[in-house]
Amino acid sequence: MAKKMLEGLKVADFTTVIAGPVITKPLAAYGATVLKIEGRNHLDLFRQGMVPPVGTDFPGPFNPWANRNPAGAFYNTGKLSISLNLAKAKGREIAKQFIMWADIVVENFAGGAMKRMGLGYEELKEIKPDLIMLSSCMQGQTGPHASHPGYGTQLVNLAGLSSIAGWPDREPAGIGPYTDYVAPRHSLVAILAALDYRRRTGKGQYIDMSQFESGLQLMAPLLLETATTGRVSEREGNYNPLAAPHGAYPCLPTRTDRYCVIAIYTDEEWKNFCYAMGNPEWTESPKFSTLQARRDNEEELDKLVEEWTIQFLPEDVVRRLREAEVWAGVLDNRDEWLNHQPQIKRQSPYTAPHGIYRCHPEYRWCAIAVTNDEEWQSFCRVIGDPAWTKESRFSTLHGRQENVEEMDRLIAEWTSSHTAEDVMAMMQAAGVAAGVLQTGEDLMEKDPQMAHRHFYWELQHPEIGRYRGVAPSFVFHEFPYELQRAPLMGEHNEYALKEFLGMSDEEIEELIREGVLE
Repeated sequence: MAKKMLEGLKVADFTTVIAGPVITKPLAAYGATVLKIEGRNHLDLFRQGMVPPVGTDFPGPFNPWANRNPAGAFYNTGKLSISLNLAKAKGREIAKQFIMWADIVVENFAGGAMKRMGLGYEELKEIKPDLIMLSSCMQGQTGPHASHPGYGTQLVNLAGLSSIAGWPDREPAGIGPYTDYVAPRHSLVAILAALDYRRRTGKGQYIDMSQFESGLQLMAPLLLETATTGRVSEREGNYNPLAAPHGAYPCLPTRTDRYCVIAIYTDEEWKNFCYAMGNPEWTESPKFSTLQARRDNEEELDKLVEEWTIQFLPEDVVRRLREAEVWAGVLDNRDEWLNHQPQIKRQSPYTAPHGIYRCHPEYRWCAIAVTNDEEWQSFCRVIGDPAWTKESRFSTLHGRQENVEEMDRLIAEWTSSHTAEDVMAMMQAAGVAAGVLQTGEDLMEKDPQMAHRHFYWELQHPEIGRYRGVAPSFVFHEFPYELQRAPLMGEHNEYALKEFLGMSDEEIEELIREGVLE
């Protein structure tokens, strides 16, 4: 294999769980020697995930069950491992020697932890001025919250991401440790920039990565809105801030409460909506002349709209508005809107057909979206221009939306006789947006794009057996990468101590007796 881009680069990796190992994983794939420095006294969470059966006893210092968590094998491909007890002074001294061996140090302990162990950058740079060190912790190494430990599951809340996920009248919806997958990408780019800086100047660099701030940038548009308008974003459920009016409005009651859904996105739709209502005087007010104005006065606007809708059956409201080319739909009751049922959430006011269609065999599906008349004509040609596609009720977007249930049934009759992959290929070739609803098996075994880019690598691990590793999501044209299995804990103790630090067998035996090597 040709020389790898980072071949010869040496990395001392003190990272754990996700936010740290994801930084060093691609460095190893592109040729860097990455030494994972870990130990039983501070076991990586992904070493702890597999618990041995009750009563199981393993002689010696190494419990093989600490090697059997698939997540650890997934995030640490290509690395070496040495198990050091950093609670012991000699363990920290050996860790410092590995740092002196390395070009780059990466750690994601709580803020200040490395400094407290005598391994802080200020101390290290005195003996290795060209050292590049990256600390990736919750909120950075300085400030009143610098020492707070934690995980991405807390940071998504701190960064405000959870506050906008869910429904306004319910608790926030959990979205998982999202920052754990965002911050490492920033860290990797920062490391490559520091390498370039060292190449040009001969100087090292300390990179203080705040995972909190890395996640906070995802809130930038909402922060800007708050700064400029004073509006604080909240959970909105089905609500779309780009539409007003937008909601479920009460209509003339029958045996139960009845509602219709209305969504106005553009000024043209607003004018059509006003016309459908008979252009009441209040629609001429400057308070409702623009989308922003309607949003600023949305509570009053909704009450005025309700005063109109309550006079009619929901079917009548929908008929009037659709004739005026305004998107609207009937609800049996308000619970359907609040519970985000598929018939409400899947429809775009600018797209028809727009849905997920059953294919062959019956458990396979394909999504199709037609956004304009040209695409509609292409869609019709793909399905063979059946007679129903020439009916006037399907000739316009409004007509197709008006008859969406019948149209979807007819489309499903065609898709059900084709595989999802064939439907997607035919539609895409005709310029119509379509995509297979892929399963995990599809992604790993059948996806031709993933296979072409060799995204999955079949690896053999001594404890968990055959498993799949994933390649970096970026490919350098002139430099290859390679994936190798993740290490067992302490698998490279002897190799690293001898080859990197030049220790003798006697010195290594002494470290074992003293409990420095675990």
